[in-house]
Amino acid sequence: MTMRKIHCTGLVLGVSAAALLASGSSAEVDQRAPAVLAAVQAQLGAEGYAPDARYAIAYGDLNDDHFPEAVVHLVDSAHCGSGGCTTFVLSYGADGWHPIGRMTVSRLPIYRLPEHHEGWFDLAVSVSGGGVQPGLRTVRFAKGRYASNPTKGPAVGRLPLQASPLLPANSEMFAVGAH
Repeated sequence: MTMRKIHCTGLVLGVSAAALLASGSSAEVDQRAPAVLAAVQAQLGAEGYAPDARYAIAYGDLNDDHFPEAVVHLVDSAHCGSGGCTTFVLSYGADGWHPIGRMTVSRLPIYRLPEHHEGWFDLAVSVSGGGVQPGLRTVRFAKGRYASNPTKGPAVGRLPLQASPLLPANSEMFAVGAH
């Protein structure tokens, strides 16, 4: 059994090659990352990334179309506060990566839940700080995008066995512009 370290998704511990392939992850720097980060930059507008910006990125099929969406957790002085940081969800189409969610006050870990709304899987996003009860909250897809504030979603009492980790708590962070 070959063991590899996952870059950007899955557990940062070791996983088998079969699990690596099943997750759609790559042990190498993913070639999609620069285009995904450019789409995030476009959402940030003139504000852009802060000089200390770091990110974790994962790819997972969130709508059962057999094409992975990107989940980017951005950590920098401009996009983090006492409640957490900003997470972007992007989908790939003919015109490139486009936003389907921008969640503030989010933390890692982030999971794909087995339940879905409007054809998209719910996400479980970690929240704490800023006066909110710590834990996982459900972020649902509605009206063409994922909800922007995970603290408003229902608490995830017990993580379902069918939940898939997208960005674990110990996700490797990369400097923006390093790739």
